[in-house]
Amino acid sequence: MLNYLIVVIVVMLLALREKEVKASRLWILPAVLAYSLLSSIGNSAITPVGILLCIMCLIVGLAAGAWRGKLIKVRIHPVTGKITSQGSLASIVIFIVIMLIRQLAGAWGAHYSVLSLSTAILFIPLGNICASRYFLYLKVQRLQ
Repeated sequence: MLNYLIVVIVVMLLALREKEVKASRLWILPAVLAYSLLSSIGNSAITPVGILLCIMCLIVGLAAGAWRGKLIKVRIHPVTGKITSQGSLASIVIFIVIMLIRQLAGAWGAHYSVLSLSTAILFIPLGNICASRYFLYLKVQRLQ
């Protein structure tokens, strides 16, 4: 539990800080996450129920990421002229809720199908990051 508290504090500090956006680098983290997730799934047997769980979690992650992406503030910095972004407090709350849901699902999965559920839950952050980066990219393109 202490690990999650540390992660929440770090995410809050990083999200509320204004940082420069480089549109050419927005795809790197989603690509690395997708590759690592798909390569880890390729090593295990997947059932139809597991595939359904993965699709459902991906949809939840995409919806949460779209919501988070719409809440990100993007502007042109008046002094430097560079495009910057800043997360909102609401996006941090969404992130915390997703982490809590993941914790609860992990505890629930200890009694049922642990492998399918733990694999499926990994699709939530993947969808979340992909969708939020996509919406951030759209906002950056509008400003350019």
